[in-house]
Amino acid sequence: MKNLFALTFAAQLCALWPSVSHSADFASYAQQFPLKGKKDFRTALEEGEALLAESTLTPEQRTFVLHRTALHLVRLDDYDRAQIRLDALESHLNAHPDDSMLGKYHWVRGDLAYRLSDSQTAQTHFLKASEFFSRTQDWRMLSHAHRMVANAVAKGSPDLNAIEHITLAKHYAELDNNIPLHNAAFDTEARIYKLFGQLDRALESRQDQLTWLKKQATPDPAMLSATYYGLADIFVDFGDHQAALDGFSQSYRFDAQVNDRLYMGQNQIRIAEQYLQLNDLDAAEKAFERAKALNEEINHKRNLGWAIAGLGRVQLAKADYPQAANFIGQGLALINPDTSRALYLNNLVWYASALSHQNPDQAIEQLTPYFTASATDTMIEAAKVLAFAHQQQQNFKAALTYQTHATALLKQQTEQSRLTRLAAKKRDAELNLETLKVNQLQSGLDEQKRQSRMQSVVLAAAIIVLLNFFLMFYLYHLKKRKVMEKEATVLNQALTLKQQLLADVSHELRTPLTVLKLNIEALQHNLITDPDATYQLMQSRLSMLNTLIADIYELAQADTHSLQLDLQTRPARVLFDELLSGIKPLIEQDDLTLTTDNRLADTDLIVCDSNRMHQIFNNLARNSCHYSNKPGRVSVTIARQESLLVCHFDDSSPGVSDEDLPRLTERLYRCDKSRSRDLGGSGLGLSICQKLTELHQGTLSLSHSELGGLRVTLTLPLNT
Repeated sequence: MKNLFALTFAAQLCALWPSVSHSADFASYAQQFPLKGKKDFRTALEEGEALLAESTLTPEQRTFVLHRTALHLVRLDDYDRAQIRLDALESHLNAHPDDSMLGKYHWVRGDLAYRLSDSQTAQTHFLKASEFFSRTQDWRMLSHAHRMVANAVAKGSPDLNAIEHITLAKHYAELDNNIPLHNAAFDTEARIYKLFGQLDRALESRQDQLTWLKKQATPDPAMLSATYYGLADIFVDFGDHQAALDGFSQSYRFDAQVNDRLYMGQNQIRIAEQYLQLNDLDAAEKAFERAKALNEEINHKRNLGWAIAGLGRVQLAKADYPQAANFIGQGLALINPDTSRALYLNNLVWYASALSHQNPDQAIEQLTPYFTASATDTMIEAAKVLAFAHQQQQNFKAALTYQTHATALLKQQTEQSRLTRLAAKKRDAELNLETLKVNQLQSGLDEQKRQSRMQSVVLAAAIIVLLNFFLMFYLYHLKKRKVMEKEATVLNQALTLKQQLLADVSHELRTPLTVLKLNIEALQHNLITDPDATYQLMQSRLSMLNTLIADIYELAQADTHSLQLDLQTRPARVLFDELLSGIKPLIEQDDLTLTTDNRLADTDLIVCDSNRMHQIFNNLARNSCHYSNKPGRVSVTIARQESLLVCHFDDSSPGVSDEDLPRLTERLYRCDKSRSRDLGGSGLGLSICQKLTELHQGTLSLSHSELGGLRVTLTLPLNT
């Protein structure tokens, strides 16, 4: 009866969702949308919806898809549908219990409650999830669960029990050898301490995090950058702007290592702000200019506005009020007051301050609607600016009113700070008691880890002895046989490669060498009427031979796996713009017209060897120049298809026959041998392109172009 109810409920849910035309293949779905890593949640959700509409899923598969689609709905902020989907998952799990999936069900329930600010419900579900993950010894999810319990506890009220859960999150992340999770636990710990007003402990946590990261075999630059940024942020709260400047500068260096333009730009803004606080206006202006250039490059409007407004603050400090108002006004126009309200208000106050010296009416008009009697630095400064603006208007009564507001708010802020310090001292005493509990917990975890390690060592030793006993005889007999087979394989491969290389070289060198020999003999016997032309012809043939030998050598390197790539992560759009710029002169000087269409997003990344990509594009461009009628056309289109980059390289007539098309990537193959040699082609360009593409984990395919010539399609994986 339960099974029938669950299936009926799930079927009714499926009817609620819009139909999609995606493939309902569970294996493909599970592989295409793994739980970890970046993904397109909406595409993943649509694939899952299509699967749920199928009746061929096993109970385990349906559990998997119900959980995954519920998670994606939460990530897409579609909370009502997520609630319904979780109800369906709960009903299904009642009929088909699974401890691991029950843990994940409670985790998603907790995540939904946390996003809806229901901290108590979130704690309940995360703790329930941790019970199931403990049973299944899923250390990764157990670390996640305890970290989220800490977040929920801290969000609900300043409860120091959150620190216990952070300790457990670190412990289970270490058991799973999961560096990102361990780092995330450190981030949460520092944030919670800062939330509780414990800046000393937050600073200590960040310093411990930094020490821990540097001990890793290969410290992650992005993690180091984020840690230095958090460290600098704490120094800002302390008022130590020189230490904050050093921290933001370190963060910027690590962002530059991975070419993260977004965070490079944001770090430059924070660096500039510290220079402002230190009254180094020239350094501040340069840093704001760098931030402006970086954010213009990636078209990040909020940070661009922040940087431009920062330039205005520099001018304000120099008392250049018209220029200050101009810059800050430009910056404000780029900052959304709804999504970045605090940043908008801060800069609005600076804008009004600049205007108050030259146009007090406009300053009052701009700032008054946003003024509220709240004891914050921004509103205190706003009251002072409004007081000055009214004073400039000779409206002393209004000026006195706002000056009184500023004084009252400052007193209120001072009192709040005093109460906060008292609360922090009280919480510090509580935290000392909590630290004792955490130390006891850590001692217990260390003892548990030691015992677990000892048990693992004993068990591993026993297994090794048994395996040695049973496998020694077998390995003894197989050892020589494997060595001989390996040597034979290597030898056969070497012989095959050698024969192929010799055949290729002898085939291609015969004709140009014959031409050289005949010309040399003719010169010796004075049979040439124009020696200069003959020398030019011989020089051309020698250049062709040099190109041919270099191409054959490069292919030989690829065949023997000795061709190494210098792989780097780069913005795909920027890279392919460079590639297109590189081939444009080559194509246009040969009486061909180049049209390009780069549809990649600025956020798309690709891991590749830039020099080899230039080599691929140059080879394709030369191929089009050699074999297209003049005048002609070359068209290059680059776009993203799911997680792949697809580049179409088309040229105009003449094309190739259906018989020749599949053989164009064969080494030294030419449709018209004599014409190809006259044009300078080695017959290896497409072969090299194919090899280099395969080394980038991509594919190269050939087809007929709509322009009448050849279409070469490159498919490369994007870094998702």
